[in-house]
Amino acid sequence: METLEQHVREGRVSFHVPGHHNGTVKDEKLPTAFQKIMPYDLTELGHLDDLHHAEGIILEGEKALGSLYQSKSKWLVNGSTVGNWSLLAATVKRGERVYVQRNSHKSVWNAIEWLGLEPILLTPELDRGSSLPTVIALETIQDAVTKYPGGKALLLTSPTYYGDMANIPQISAFLRPLSIHLLVDEAHGAHLIHPTFPKRSAIFEGASAVVQSAHKTLPALTMGAWIHYKEEIDEKRLLHALSSFQTSSPSYLIMASLDYAREYLENLSERDWSHIQTSHFAFIMEMRRAGFSIKVGDDFTKMTVLTYPKNGLVFSRHLASIGIDVELAADDHVLFCLPLRELKSQEIQHWVKLIKNASQHVPLIVEDETIYPYPMTERVSLLHTISDDADIARLSFEQAIGSVAAETVIPYPPGIPWILRGEVITDEKIRVLNEWISLGRNLQASRHVMMKQIDVIVEEF
Repeated sequence: METLEQHVREGRVSFHVPGHHNGTVKDEKLPTAFQKIMPYDLTELGHLDDLHHAEGIILEGEKALGSLYQSKSKWLVNGSTVGNWSLLAATVKRGERVYVQRNSHKSVWNAIEWLGLEPILLTPELDRGSSLPTVIALETIQDAVTKYPGGKALLLTSPTYYGDMANIPQISAFLRPLSIHLLVDEAHGAHLIHPTFPKRSAIFEGASAVVQSAHKTLPALTMGAWIHYKEEIDEKRLLHALSSFQTSSPSYLIMASLDYAREYLENLSERDWSHIQTSHFAFIMEMRRAGFSIKVGDDFTKMTVLTYPKNGLVFSRHLASIGIDVELAADDHVLFCLPLRELKSQEIQHWVKLIKNASQHVPLIVEDETIYPYPMTERVSLLHTISDDADIARLSFEQAIGSVAAETVIPYPPGIPWILRGEVITDEKIRVLNEWISLGRNLQASRHVMMKQIDVIVEEF
């Protein structure tokens, strides 16, 4: 960031890309904020280093990051998505087996499909109070390794979208003698470094590598992420994957924000951490005093408001109408991502008042709106491999029950597939899809899915 600032101060002449040439190509329609930031949007000039062959300021920034996380670290400018792809490519070869948490992000499933890996699905435990999916139990992992041996890596999601964290030391101790890499999609966990936390980032607790979206929980620009890895990861394969999957024109704005996010985290004092945690718990307690049912996992920055018997989707729309935007809304809950800063008491009182007022206008869920928060599947299962020349038919939802899905359906957020390509379509999944469509929930799916049709594989498995 300091180097970019110096570059701009020097008033240099740009005869290089990008095409706005230090922000000089503009007209009166360009907002002032963009006019100010464009000169910092630069390219791989000699003194600005190169992300894919770092020897200068980028290398310094990555070393500082690695020092903070006690690992080797690399910046990512294509989000945690490219980190997940690269970790799998570095540890599992085409045709080999990988154990995967069923409620993994869509980027994981996309990587598995295109890298040609054989996934073994592990079903997470469900939270007793909310029925939301949490983390994978050690017993499930042991069952998977016994039933489907030979896997090269296990990819977990921890923390989950709702802030639940796996027992990484226990899982790592089981996998290490088997030479199975423990990879963790820690997109929501970049801030979990303080030694007083009950559970910290998996990179401190035995994981081979983790991917973190700095932009999700730290003050970094969207798409800013990073990856941390230990010696057992094949660095040559990892770096080759990163240079293959990431853009060859990395954003210097994103990289500068990553360096700032690291510094912000590094400079938080014991007093800062104490005030942040205390204020977050104060907000949660005030919400409970206001009559809300709250779920908080291992990560105190995630607050899930359980809205049942009121409709969470409608609740979120009421909140948006008064200027409060939440991370996720579902039929029976709303997720708040709290900022990594101290929340002032005046803010908390104001927010709770607004949220309570909004909730009074939310209707009750009618009797036929049954809530199915997570697709129940076998504890451990093998995802069917679908060839490119497979015979595919488009059926109505009801006709498709019992068939193998030829496409993936994803509620977004959180980006966790409800139906996976290669999974058997169950009656429960169809009932939920019908309800979501009627309620207008945002789905990433083909247009015909919104018309209650889905592609399936014709041949039997």
